[in-house]
Amino acid sequence: MKKLVRLIWILVLPWFLVFCEKDQDQTMDNEEELITDVVLTFSDELGNSQAFSFSDPDGPGGNAPSQDEIRLSSLSNYELQIEFLDASNPMDVEDITAEVIEESAEHLVCFDFSGNINSVTITDTDENSLPLGLEAILITQQAGEGSLTISLKHLPDKTNSIPCNTGETDVEVTFQVVIE
Repeated sequence: MKKLVRLIWILVLPWFLVFCEKDQDQTMDNEEELITDVVLTFSDELGNSQAFSFSDPDGPGGNAPSQDEIRLSSLSNYELQIEFLDASNPMDVEDITAEVIEESAEHLVCFDFSGNINSVTITDTDENSLPLGLEAILITQQAGEGSLTISLKHLPDKTNSIPCNTGETDVEVTFQVVIE
C-alpha cells in the first residue's frame, strides 16, 4: 500500500508543480502599474510651454491628491504632451509613459472636454498606425471655463466606433480649465 501511495505522489506532484507555477506566472504578467502622477505640457504657437499636473503619491485612498488648474489663452492652438508616472517611491520615480509607448497597441489616451475647449485631436499613433494619444492638438474658444478629462485605457478596441468605451481604465483625471 505504501508503494502505491508513493507512486501516486511521484506521478501527481510534478503535474501539480507545473500547473501552480503556470498560474503564478500568468498573474505576474497581468500586473497593473500604479500611476500616481499625470503631467500635461501645453506648448503654444510661439513655443512657450506650461506644465500642469495631478499627483497622488500614496495612490487611491489615503491623502487627497494635489492638482493644478489649467490656464490657457483664448482662441489658441496648443500642442499637448502627456506623461504618466509612478511616484509612490520618491527615490525611484518610474516613467510609465515609456511602457505605454512600448506597448502602444495596447493603450489609448482618451479625452473628454466641456466648456470653452473647441477640440482635442490625437496626433500620434501606435505601431499599427492607430491613435495613441500621448500627443495631441488642443484648440481653445473664447474666454471661459470648462474641464478636460484624460483617461488611459488598457486593451481598448481601437477599431470600435467609440474606442474609449472599451478596455480597462488604468487612470482617469479631470482637470478644471480656465480660458483667459
